[in-house]
Amino acid sequence: MRRILALLPVLLLIASGAAAQAPFRVTEGEHMRVVTRALGWTVLRDVTAPRGAAETGMLLIRAQRPVPPAARPGHLARMLRSLRTIHVTDLPAEDHLRLAGLPGDVIQARATGQPSGVPVVLRAVCLYAPDRSWLLVASAPAADWPGLEAELAAVLEGFRPG
Repeated sequence: MRRILALLPVLLLIASGAAAQAPFRVTEGEHMRVVTRALGWTVLRDVTAPRGAAETGMLLIRAQRPVPPAARPGHLARMLRSLRTIHVTDLPAEDHLRLAGLPGDVIQARATGQPSGVPVVLRAVCLYAPDRSWLLVASAPAADWPGLEAELAAVLEGFRPG
């Protein structure tokens, strides 16, 4: 009991910090549904994909530390190269966009799913807010991309930070 009471202030601080950070909003699509929130990631997957598919359409969302303006050029490409779920070789230059009232960068490229080796197409967005940045990575097997691209784009465009 003493141990629990000793931890109570820490637990209250954690809870108050979590409550202060309003969650983001993302609109699910016909195929894309939130399937998990773990380790800081929110994952939407194509719920119509065959069970046991090596790769499926998906969207990964993660809040991250803020990125100062001077560090933004090349930031998204560095983030993509560090993801373990995909392997990208040739990344095009980042394009700039404005989404949900925030400046951001976007890259669309071909990659390889890991560890499956399946070719995928990805569209990644990094949005820059004063208190955090947001990484959004949509991907699908290259063969499925044409059928999912419009829905993935709509889910990305419907993202709203809290």
